[in-house]
Amino acid sequence: MYEEYIKLIKENLSEYRFHHSMCVAERARELAKKHGADENKAYLAGILHDITKEMPIDEQAKLIEENGHTLTETEKSNTRVYHQMSGAAYIKNVLGITDEEIIGSVRYHSTGHENMTLFELIIYLADFTSEDRSYPDVDIMRKKTDENLYDAMLYSLSYTIQSVAKEYRTLHPDTVLCYNWVLNYTNSNNN
Repeated sequence: MYEEYIKLIKENLSEYRFHHSMCVAERARELAKKHGADENKAYLAGILHDITKEMPIDEQAKLIEENGHTLTETEKSNTRVYHQMSGAAYIKNVLGITDEEIIGSVRYHSTGHENMTLFELIIYLADFTSEDRSYPDVDIMRKKTDENLYDAMLYSLSYTIQSVAKEYRTLHPDTVLCYNWVLNYTNSNNN
């Protein structure tokens, strides 16, 4: 089931990005098992999550627009998020994958969004905590992710927002909405 997709990413991604994708796939399967989601779908979404990451930006923009999304000025100024949108378009329109959970998890794996599904949370956090990640606090993030996805999301979004702000880069509105949603969810469920 996975061999054709593994072959595809191996042919189209650098060795570094291929290794990362396989680490995310393993972590996604582990988190799906731990938190009650489909392990096979999580593994596949992990394999495919960065499928267009190294594609030229103009080709990514074309895929995004052909999929019916007009890039906002904020998105145009932050090409780092193109790959999640172009990746979702690619797996849907080129690979013919119709599973909305897989498409949605690829679409939002770097920004998050308001009202994320369990599956989307798992892929987002698998990307953030895969074995190859080595940023400060990664061990704290892994522990939080194993224990509670919402607490882990709050921690990861805080980390991301602070990192982006320190670099004076544009925050995607979906990230802000996701942070507020997770914060409200966490606060209402801890009272």
